[in-house]
Amino acid sequence: MRATDHNIAAFPTRKPRRKATQPRTAPKSKSRQQYAAAGVASVAVVLTALSLSHLAAGIALVTKAPAAEAWAMAVGIDLGFIALEAAQLAAATTAIRRAISRYTVPAIVGTLSASGALNALAFAAKADGLLLYPAAALGIAIPGLIYALSRTAFAMAAK
Repeated sequence: MRATDHNIAAFPTRKPRRKATQPRTAPKSKSRQQYAAAGVASVAVVLTALSLSHLAAGIALVTKAPAAEAWAMAVGIDLGFIALEAAQLAAATTAIRRAISRYTVPAIVGTLSASGALNALAFAAKADGLLLYPAAALGIAIPGLIYALSRTAFAMAAK
């Protein structure tokens, strides 16, 4: 006898639930990415503080400006290029990004160059002999590293 020959209806069988692996892993990986972005940003903040100190010293050496003015200029230079980079990355559309890049790109290049030169001057001011060159190289490298760290942290936090 077949099951259809009886007047008894069979209960429909339930399909086993599939494990939701994709939705669970996506938030975890997003969370890890956010933590990594915070770690990268933390390193950028520490290097920015170091750079601000050396940049203010370099500005004071060159301009003989009072400490408050040297620090204000240092903040304008170093935090200026970070703010400009954040503005580029946060632009809502490609058209806006293209429009502001006419101003942000040259300003970022200029502030990075000024920061590197003045950091190099401050680092090299206390070095003697052949140590002058590695000291200056460190001064030049710091703004570039801050730029790379900031750009990485902003991009990771935004995605």
